Amino acid sequence: MKSYSVEIAPADGRCRYWAKVIRAGMSLPLPSLVNGADDIPSHYLLRGNEELLPGDALFEGEANHHRKNRGWSYWLTFVTEAGDLVRVCNEDFGGIKAILKQQGLAAEYLKGSGDVAAMVRIAQALRLGMCTSIPEPA
Repeated sequence: MKSYSVEIAPADGRCRYWAKVIRAGMSLPLPSLVNGADDIPSHYLLRGNEELLPGDALFEGEANHHRKNRGWSYWLTFVTEAGDLVRVCNEDFGGIKAILKQQGLAAEYLKGSGDVAAMVRIAQALRLGMCTSIPEPA
């Protein structure tokens, strides 16, 4: 079984940051029920290292308070059942949703808006074996 060590820390220490892991056996909510990080059913992680196993999803968010592009950046890191590491950022979420719609993802998973809901949608699809053509983040 292949695992990956990931660092739980913001890219910029001046920014607000959060991270949560949903383990392979834990259920994910429907994206339409997710409005923010509090809606992901897991505890917030402390900074440090975390081990991800197949089926695990790491959700991260970081504020961009000191940059011109204010708001938040989001990342989803997922380990597939085959042991591949998939990492996507919020810049890719719209394109991935279009891919999932073309691949026939159930309508109940396509509902819901916002970046955190998009991460949950993509994690659901990866668990279902979809998203085989996710672009690499820039």
